[in-house]
Amino acid sequence: MVLTLFVGLFLILILAELVKGLSANGTPPVLQKLPGQLHLAYFMWSSIQVLRGLFVAGLIACVVSAPLGVQFIMMGAAIPLGLIWGGVYWFFAKVWTGRVKFPPITSTVFVGRDENTVPSHINVIGIDHGGERKAYPTNMVTFHHQIVDTIGDLPLWVTYCGLCRSGRVYDRNVDGMALDFTLVGAISFNATFEDHQTGTWWRQETGEAAKGKLKGRVLEDVGFEQMTLENWLQKYPEGKVLQYDQKFARPYTFIAKLHNFEATKPAWHMQDTPDLIVGVEIAGTAKAYDWKQLQSAGVVIDTVGEASIVLTTDPARTSASVYSRAVDGRILAFTATEQGMTDTETGSTWNWFGICLDGPMKGKTLTLVQSYQQYVRAWIQFHPETTFYEFG
Repeated sequence: MVLTLFVGLFLILILAELVKGLSANGTPPVLQKLPGQLHLAYFMWSSIQVLRGLFVAGLIACVVSAPLGVQFIMMGAAIPLGLIWGGVYWFFAKVWTGRVKFPPITSTVFVGRDENTVPSHINVIGIDHGGERKAYPTNMVTFHHQIVDTIGDLPLWVTYCGLCRSGRVYDRNVDGMALDFTLVGAISFNATFEDHQTGTWWRQETGEAAKGKLKGRVLEDVGFEQMTLENWLQKYPEGKVLQYDQKFARPYTFIAKLHNFEATKPAWHMQDTPDLIVGVEIAGTAKAYDWKQLQSAGVVIDTVGEASIVLTTDPARTSASVYSRAVDGRILAFTATEQGMTDTETGSTWNWFGICLDGPMKGKTLTLVQSYQQYVRAWIQFHPETTFYEFG
């Protein structure tokens, strides 16, 4: 009886270690879909030390209470079981864990366009804040999942989740603390981080504190644009570009190729609906636009809630931006042209950066609306009430 209990406790200890590791690292898709995955993962990660202590205490109690002959059998059984437990622990602590698979960047060097070595076709997350402009290549941010930086006096957290293919940027200042983060893993198909200061767990897609001391707090969004580096440097020729950390140059190159592959066959990580969309959320109203159909259309005019917007792509159909159609109290309508668009009210010519180049509106600039390019499945997950634009 006591021998059976000893072996059972050891097997449960191994199972607990396995569940802890799989709950947030390399989690099978069937578990990622479970609504309770976040609760399970946080419980296991925050309680594993206590659970280990309880199981070890139980094992010791079994040995102490067993007859001498049974003790020898227990010691013999403990060797292979201990090796199995040690292997599981080592794998999820030293190999298959977020901070090891996706280590933080070790070099943050920004240069101007003349010194830049990042290929021009690479997509970037571009930020214009306080007169300072910085671009972060998405293949870099995808690999590290985050880049902690500052722009002006703003403590910045640039994030990207490869499973969602979504970039987000936040102000990492909370109650006077500039938070730093470590990747926990993927939970419900979205990157989840733990801050160093309070141990709180944060969702990448929403910036919300999901578990821990700061639960319920939401990081403040920082506006950004996502486009090719070539387009970004055309819009901001004086901008600075984050250069590749040469320690990770090979994975950056691989991820860049993977992004191109996913654009045509993006089901490799078993998502149900992997097509890309451009999503906007204005005053609580979310709407999504099929990326391929937007590429074909070039320009789309629409209304989201009470906001009149226009979506437009660059001439090469590699990037898209969203703008308000309200200019000087008027709501403009637009049609696509070879190099941009024309408004039907005045016949003025606009480029895809939202700048009027010719006509009665010359010199006017459309107001940028925050938009996101990502997998539709991820958009639906975090915007369940979203609607979809119906292309003609």
